[in-house]
Amino acid sequence: MTGGPETSLEQALRDAKAEARVLKDQLQQARADLHRLGIADQNRALVCGAVSGGLGLLVGMGIGLHLARRS
Repeated sequence: MTGGPETSLEQALRDAKAEARVLKDQLQQARADLHRLGIADQNRALVCGAVSGGLGLLVGMGIGLHLARRS
């Protein structure tokens, strides 16, 4: 019975890692787009994107952990 929540936790961690990879790719694409468009304050936009991506990752992990504990 103890394997169930741990398996769910491992799945939540795998999902979070996959989401982090997607967010990293999106951030790299956004950076390339910003560079191409010549936005002067590129760093602030990148920091905002990174922060929002990090918050999304934390929320996703929190939901995953909550669901894992519920099982």
